Amino acid sequence: MSPTVDKTPATADSSEMGAPRAEYPRPILVRDQWQSLNGCWSFRVDPDNRGLTDHWFKAPWDDARTIAVPFSMESAASGIAEPDGARVVWYQREVIKPEAWDDRIVLRVGASDFLTRVFINGQEVGQHRGGYASFAFDVQHALMPGMNRITIRVEDSLSWTQPRGKQAGTTRWPIDYDGVTGIWQSIWLEPLPAVSIESTAYSYHVVDRVLSYKVFLSEQMDGAVNIEILDGDRVIASDTVQTAGRAEVRTTLCIENPKLWSPKSPHLYTVRLTLMNHSTGEHDEVSSYTGLREVSVIDGQLCLNGAPLYLRGVLDQGYFPEGWYTAPADEDLRRDVELTLAMGFNCARKHQKAEDPRYLYWADKLGLMVWAEMPSGRVFSSELIDSLTGEWMDLIKRDRAHPSIIAWVPFNESWGIWHQSDRPEQRAFVDAVTSLTKSLDSSRVVIGNDGWEYSSGDLWTLHLYNEDSDISSRLAALIEDPHSAVTSEFGGRERLGALPGADVGGLPILLTECGGIGLGSFSEEDFSYGNLAETAEALEVRMSKIMSDIRSLEALQGFVWTQLTDVQQEVNGLLYFDRRPKLPLAVLNDIFGEAGEV
Repeated sequence: MSPTVDKTPATADSSEMGAPRAEYPRPILVRDQWQSLNGCWSFRVDPDNRGLTDHWFKAPWDDARTIAVPFSMESAASGIAEPDGARVVWYQREVIKPEAWDDRIVLRVGASDFLTRVFINGQEVGQHRGGYASFAFDVQHALMPGMNRITIRVEDSLSWTQPRGKQAGTTRWPIDYDGVTGIWQSIWLEPLPAVSIESTAYSYHVVDRVLSYKVFLSEQMDGAVNIEILDGDRVIASDTVQTAGRAEVRTTLCIENPKLWSPKSPHLYTVRLTLMNHSTGEHDEVSSYTGLREVSVIDGQLCLNGAPLYLRGVLDQGYFPEGWYTAPADEDLRRDVELTLAMGFNCARKHQKAEDPRYLYWADKLGLMVWAEMPSGRVFSSELIDSLTGEWMDLIKRDRAHPSIIAWVPFNESWGIWHQSDRPEQRAFVDAVTSLTKSLDSSRVVIGNDGWEYSSGDLWTLHLYNEDSDISSRLAALIEDPHSAVTSEFGGRERLGALPGADVGGLPILLTECGGIGLGSFSEEDFSYGNLAETAEALEVRMSKIMSDIRSLEALQGFVWTQLTDVQQEVNGLLYFDRRPKLPLAVLNDIFGEAGEV
């Protein structure tokens, strides 16, 4: 098996001819048997919320539109293209159960926004709350031999008490975009044994050359898990661990002559996992991969594999022409990673969106580091606490085996926690989620609240846009007095670099939003940070000046430029929305790449 996992393992009926996004959706944990449900579904909007009362899930429809899954109704690729979305939508299609699938069958949904209920042959099989994390339901009890009818109801709202990211809600900031309703990542069926491998996690210690590896199961069991690490076709380390009635096993493996993962050399090892059930005799086999790398903070320096790391990042909103929240093709995800690298960046800060795992795969394979961020709500409430915490935990579990992810960011710019400085419950929420993140994964840095109002976390990160002032002087003043204001304009309140009592001494300092310059002339709807550059030549001069200021500050250990592409009215991308560069890629690389460092 190859760590590239480019193949699409499938049964004979794995996907209908011409269905979109036909590649296997979860490259970090691949099985050979599966059936894609992407493609044409019947689709209904339920403006009066009558579908449940009228039992839309009990019978086929004869008056429905057609939608292309996995694209949201707001996107052109869906065939619906209604940017205002809807409060309640329904999906329905028929699927033939493969004759060879006799035992446990699981329905998996990559992501669906926001409250999803699934019915099979009129029987409800599960509910999920959240717009970003993947979920799965056991469905074998509801399936019949031959043809089966799957009906899915999704309810969304414009409320900011749920995590929404940049999706415009009851109010729209200049940086908000059109929303996303319903299914927006792949959906598929998998046959599984009674107990299956569900996820993995690991950490690597460079000095000791030790890989600490964990495997998580669908339930507790008596059995064993065999773990093999392969370099090409050669097994270089292995172990068999008894489950001893648990749903989690762990081992440590010594890797001789390791090939470390880094942006310059993104080497991936294949991982072959086999679960053996002592009670039933069943086994489960999956293929995964790992990149041996260590993220740490040593004596106030952010490090990768024990060496100082200077972060050259770009803010990436993750929106796509035609597909909107969903890349129309896997190649579009790869292209975004390649363009980011071509412009000289070594990191993408995925902003206010939990990205498709296929993007993370290409980042793993091509050597792009990623900051993974939880989409925010904006109204602090019990609902936000429940929704954000639960979904963030699920996302960490889904993605923590990807070596490209070097940082977790649960909060951004105090969105939804606006009053941390004078409301202890909000500050406690941030600190609790930061600690919870570290308890789930200690192999990465955690930035509790990116941008300002530091309370807890491994890095001190600041957001400053240049406008007409000297950014180096502003940063120097903040570093001199961390409790001074980063901005007095955001939400009508001063935003301090660090909250009272919070100590940033000895923490790495990074500028994780800056730039934001557009090109051209403003229309009434356009937005960028400060005045637009009227010509490409002027844009190059302004960007070069800002980067010169940033690199002159020895205290900074990296930056994140705003942003990768234009999106709707926000026109401060380095690329137009269709991914055409505003300056030649070589020029952008000269400005942002390693060659520009002093």
